[in-house]
Amino acid sequence: MESGKLLHFKNLKQYCDETNATIATNYLRIALKNMKDGFADRFEQFKTSKRTLTFILNPLNTNTNEINNDPFGIDAGSLQMQLLDLKTKYLWSGKFTELKSKLEELEVQKCMHIAQHKWTALKEIPRVETLIFGAWNSLPECYSEVKKLAYGVLTVFGSAYSCEKAFSCMNIIKGKIRSQLTKKNLESCLKFRTTSYKPDLIKLSKGMQSQCSH
Repeated sequence: MESGKLLHFKNLKQYCDETNATIATNYLRIALKNMKDGFADRFEQFKTSKRTLTFILNPLNTNTNEINNDPFGIDAGSLQMQLLDLKTKYLWSGKFTELKSKLEELEVQKCMHIAQHKWTALKEIPRVETLIFGAWNSLPECYSEVKKLAYGVLTVFGSAYSCEKAFSCMNIIKGKIRSQLTKKNLESCLKFRTTSYKPDLIKLSKGMQSQCSH
């Protein structure tokens, strides 16, 4: 933008070439710089918490002294011992080596589908969070503190969007007509509404006892 060549703004360059229009590149340059600075300030906390956030993908090469576990109520001593034990047990540590390979393969598939404009196929590939949660869910409870930290990091919102979405769904579900909905049923309805989980309704219905009217 500063050079005026518009190398990364193809549509704007095409418009200028077709109409011989003069673009105030200095104004756009300042606007882009302000936007960049704004994003840098907003996400500064993620930079300082990088070690903690990357723990979910690479726990085996994590230095626990660089992790901020205070917000999650983690016992630091138990975390260190469990993490050391995890690194020595190939059966469990191998889960994360396998996870890394799967995520790399997933990114390759995404790039291929995007390059070929196969948007339907893109929606059908496994979700990243599904693979990550699958790896952590497979660990036994003897690694409770390690799992607690992972789940704590995984549930941190990158923005208020997810929280606002949940509140909006809750207001729709529990309206004036359904004001007597119990807390338990409301929680179940919210899970269905805010996640991609699809229950096997046929299997569930077979396990229910039908009520025969006489």
